[in-house]
Amino acid sequence: MSLSQRDITPLAGQLEHTLSTGLLPPDVTGWGSQLLQRLRQPVRVAVTGAPGTGKSALIDMLLGRVVIGRAAAGLPVEICYGPEEQVVFDTPAGTRRQQAGCLADTAVPPDALRVRQHLPDLRLRAHSFCEIPLAGPPGRQQDTLQQAAAMADIILWCSETFPEAEQALWSAMPDSTKDHSFLVLTMADRQIMRGILPGLIQSLEPVAAEEFLGVYPVAAIQGLTAQTAGAPAEGLWRSSGGRQLAEDVQRQIGLGRASDADQAELLIRQFGGPLPADAPPPPAVSTARPAAAPPAPAASLAAALDQLHSGAEDMLAQAEAAGGPQAGPVLAHCMDLIRSLSASLEALPGSAAVSAARDAAQDGEELLMLCQLEQDEDAAIDAVTLLFQLKKELAEVPPG
Repeated sequence: MSLSQRDITPLAGQLEHTLSTGLLPPDVTGWGSQLLQRLRQPVRVAVTGAPGTGKSALIDMLLGRVVIGRAAAGLPVEICYGPEEQVVFDTPAGTRRQQAGCLADTAVPPDALRVRQHLPDLRLRAHSFCEIPLAGPPGRQQDTLQQAAAMADIILWCSETFPEAEQALWSAMPDSTKDHSFLVLTMADRQIMRGILPGLIQSLEPVAAEEFLGVYPVAAIQGLTAQTAGAPAEGLWRSSGGRQLAEDVQRQIGLGRASDADQAELLIRQFGGPLPADAPPPPAVSTARPAAAPPAPAASLAAALDQLHSGAEDMLAQAEAAGGPQAGPVLAHCMDLIRSLSASLEALPGSAAVSAARDAAQDGEELLMLCQLEQDEDAAIDAVTLLFQLKKELAEVPPG
């Protein structure tokens, strides 16, 4: 679920206060500082690929209007939030030239190095776009791509056919980048007219399964037309491939924000006291209470949710009483909690809501098994984050 800036801001403030106490271990302080930085900046979506692969058109489509058009001319372009439409050009001399309006309607100075476009679009408070062209010899392209991986949270690789040379470039990216990246086959309408799109997708699927979140054929011009047409054109928006890509990118943005928020809540609870006033306070627990036996099966979905919530809070309290979380016990406790939850859900009468909850619990158990293979602090943090995310997902399951 996507989190608004209004939801993130008080959490970031409380996390900053927690870090300022100076009571955190050095390794936790470093992690918390990085987390605070992520909370206070938009999720960065980089759109990259070779020249002429439709990067600008794709960004315009995702924005729902022509902002870049054909004006980028191979320059890096950042699209971010601003109170007014304004274009800023950076020059080799270190100066900045500002001009009102959109880049698509602006003459680009011949000495411009990069462009920043400000838009009063509230969606850009949560995420920004950056067009990063890949040009020059392979070594230079590799350096550019590494820089993109270092600054971006999500990458959209634009290509007509994703040939072997591009595959070789991408293969050097870290797995953490690949896990949040999309392969976008641009100009899909041309491939359809040539009759090669189905075969192309089939040939790339094995590669994409290892290297990306998925393959997305997109006809960006048609997708943009669907959004700017006077009458609703939902059919064209869907058939262009734009809707599926836009929804999945937004889902990835939301997952990233939710994960950061969950980790911030975990750190605040352990080291900084109560959460911000607009967040529901955790129930009071006694740190002296001995570990209880696994609870009996819950009688309802609400009871199963309470069971997961109280079990997670108990675990945090016990970890704090023990002087800090230990990876092994935390991972084992997380697995006990989710298996107990699964048993409770299995005992409930069947319904669409219970079925959805069972599926979510099963997925969570599989992910926890992967965490247990690591047996380190990062795995323990991921496991607890997973429990809180699962709690939120169950809370959002509609009744019935």
